Amino acid sequence: MTHARKKLGERGEDAACLYLERKGMQIRERNWKCQFGEADIIMQDHDELVFVEVKARTTEDKGLPEEAVTFKKRQRYERIALEYLFSQDLPSMRIRFDVIALVLNSEDKAFLRHHRDAFGVGY
Repeated sequence: MTHARKKLGERGEDAACLYLERKGMQIRERNWKCQFGEADIIMQDHDELVFVEVKARTTEDKGLPEEAVTFKKRQRYERIALEYLFSQDLPSMRIRFDVIALVLNSEDKAFLRHHRDAFGVGY
C-alpha cells in the first residue's frame, strides 16, 4: 500500500470515528487484526457490536467508495467478526455490519454516507 493510500485510509477512519462517536457509539477497537484480516473499526452501539468497514476516496471517478465492499470482503468481515467475538468471550452478542463511505473533498471536508446494517451474515 502506498503512503498516500494509507494516509487517505487513516483520514477516512478518523472522520468515521468522529461521526460515529457523535452518534453516541463507543469505539472498542481500531484496525483490529486476526488471521482472517483487519476490521477497520469495532464499535459498541447500545447492545450491538458494530463492525465498520470504511471506504474513502478523493473522487468518484472509479465509482462510489461503498461499491468496493465486495461479496468476498463481506465474507471476510463475517469471519473477522466471529474471531473477535470468540477472542473477547462474547459469543452471543448481537452484531451488525456497517459501511462508512467517504469522498474526501479537501483536507477538512468530506461527503460521508453511513450504510447502517449494510450486510448480514451470508449476504
